[in-house]
Amino acid sequence: MSDFVKYRLPGKSIVRVSGQFQPWNGQKEGFLVADFLVRQPLILVPNSLNEPIEFQFSTKIPQQTSYEEYMDQAHRIHQEIGAGFCEKVVLSRIKSLAYDPNFLLTDFERLCECYPSAFVYMVSSEKYGTWIGATPELLLQNKGTHYQTVALAATKKKEDATDWTDKEYFEQGVVNEFILERLHALGCENIKSSNRHEVQAGPLKHLRNDITFESAAIPLERLVQSLHPTPAVSGLPQEKAVALIQHLEQHDRSLYAGVIGLVDEQSSSLFVNLRCAQVFEHAVCLYVGGGHTEASDANAEWEETENKAKTLLNILQNH
Repeated sequence: MSDFVKYRLPGKSIVRVSGQFQPWNGQKEGFLVADFLVRQPLILVPNSLNEPIEFQFSTKIPQQTSYEEYMDQAHRIHQEIGAGFCEKVVLSRIKSLAYDPNFLLTDFERLCECYPSAFVYMVSSEKYGTWIGATPELLLQNKGTHYQTVALAATKKKEDATDWTDKEYFEQGVVNEFILERLHALGCENIKSSNRHEVQAGPLKHLRNDITFESAAIPLERLVQSLHPTPAVSGLPQEKAVALIQHLEQHDRSLYAGVIGLVDEQSSSLFVNLRCAQVFEHAVCLYVGGGHTEASDANAEWEETENKAKTLLNILQNH
């Protein structure tokens, strides 16, 4: 049975590729997937067979996170922040619902229509099962030696006309600082960050800086491992936040908040895998998260995850 992907880059046509995923050891061309901690990235090696699409479903369905569990985890995070252990921790949860995967191909098309500026994909593999998503967050894109990335964080409903709060500016600002520090440490050149601005992504809006830089000698895999996971999906300091996430969250993030996209010899388009879900034979599990800082309110963060879930729920529930 072949693995396969269908994807749509922003502003491009839908592409379908069949083949077999294999470990990524710097191969120059293919569709890349990696989990949250970029352990054992895989790259799809295409074959010449135009096989019918056949989904591969994982049999182990992760447990949905209850409101009470989320509140308890958030309380413990705020204790650690208050003690000076961390400045920010991104806590994720799972939202589950019944689902008929016979709608998957149609739902993929609808995601492409509804979110033209997102990277939309559907992937099915023996290792990870079947996933679908529409992520707004670029990790790395390059043509030759010219690269771009974004510092994207803070979330509000698109119709919310209130001013951004100090907490939201801080949350996004630390992502921008983290990326710039990592790029300088790697020795990248001509590093530039735009003014912070507001961007819309489906039913939500965020704060963002656009960052460009030059790199001729640093391998792509080293850039990915240095930048990911950013504080937008882990926290700050990175190592302490990741350790706390692994201790508190009862689920494996798997491909959620991992890396997904395309690489070839002259270019790459890699994204952070947000607004995504894992699909099972009779259910779908949405992965959503929010950043907790000293100024955070746990109920507001829960509500933010509910709003983020609507990116996919607006499609997956509407049959």
